[in-house]
Amino acid sequence: MFLNFVFLAQAKRKEAWLIEKLRKLEVPKTPGEAYDPEILTEEEKHYLKRTGEKKKNYVPVGRRGVFGGVVLNMHLHWKKHETVKVTCKPCKPGQIHEYAEELARLSKGIVIDIRPDNTIIFYRGKNYVQPKIMSPPDTLSKDKVSLPSFFFFSFEISVELVYCFN
Repeated sequence: MFLNFVFLAQAKRKEAWLIEKLRKLEVPKTPGEAYDPEILTEEEKHYLKRTGEKKKNYVPVGRRGVFGGVVLNMHLHWKKHETVKVTCKPCKPGQIHEYAEELARLSKGIVIDIRPDNTIIFYRGKNYVQPKIMSPPDTLSKDKVSLPSFFFFSFEISVELVYCFN
């Protein structure tokens, strides 16, 4: 009984510590400049969807989620192609829509299609001009973005321990 109490106290302390660490790593989202996405007709969307499906260029979004390198790679693909596929492999249900909104906000691209195999097709826009700074300032770097996933994984384990001993 005493051993369970010790484990429970340690798990609660770790949970509080992890919540504080995750709170420190959150990046405040700066309000972007006014962006008006282009209105596409259904024919244009269908054409772009078909060309996006046929092309082999893609950008992976891994367990780290959306960070500056993903947006940078999207802009680099848009130099030569008008569409790019973004594949999200370890994706929870409903998380693909969050990724689509976040990437559309950061890259100023247009979401053409969200496929059931966790693939999003983005269009760069008719009047696309490559930005001077391709990696947005309000995203984490590749090194720093791995920390939240590590802390979140540890947080899930500590929460399971707390419920296990209660």
